[in-house]
Amino acid sequence: MLKTETKNNLQVGMLEGTDRLNASVAPLVKDELTDELVKNNYRLVLNLENIRFIDSTGIGVLISALKTARQNNGSFLLQNVNKDVMGLLTLMKLDKVFDFHTM
Repeated sequence: MLKTETKNNLQVGMLEGTDRLNASVAPLVKDELTDELVKNNYRLVLNLENIRFIDSTGIGVLISALKTARQNNGSFLLQNVNKDVMGLLTLMKLDKVFDFHTM
């Protein structure tokens, strides 16, 4: 589900096979994000361009990845966030918590 590649010396991940980050995929995504963070010295950019919907469980997955990265002096950035998803992050004031990467 999580596909990663190196772009401009950054490890960039993207969720494939779904346009939703919700309770049905959250446990798998959380495990895969944690594995990638460990593998890449706790530095990862998550490209959300194909994600159209995130529920509270999905938000929890993103917060967990951010917490894991920060506790290990790393970074977890979001990129290409859909306007509806960004609206939710803004409503929850998480746009002030997450860092965003632009390419």
